[in-house]
Amino acid sequence: MSLPDRTPEPVSPYPPAAPMPPLLTQSWLDLAFLHWAVDPADVAPLLPAGTVPDTFDGATYVGLVAFRMYRVGGLGLPGIPYLGTFPETNVRLYSVDEHGRR
Repeated sequence: MSLPDRTPEPVSPYPPAAPMPPLLTQSWLDLAFLHWAVDPADVAPLLPAGTVPDTFDGATYVGLVAFRMYRVGGLGLPGIPYLGTFPETNVRLYSVDEHGRR
């Protein structure tokens, strides 16, 4: 399967401007980032319409990210002890939309 060629925006250490003030506060502790290179054609069907896999040297990556959410709080209030602290694991795919946004 041939994927469309889309030139992604440059990688930057700065995040894009937030569309609104944050609703939640949180800290991520005890992080583990594991990534595997995969064929972009294998993950393309898993992505939302209008996006293609983001590639590096012809491969895309599947990420397994495990961490502990710590003192999650809302609306500018301090995080909630105990209830606002819990483990979380994400499986991530990286993509580019038709405008080159990652």
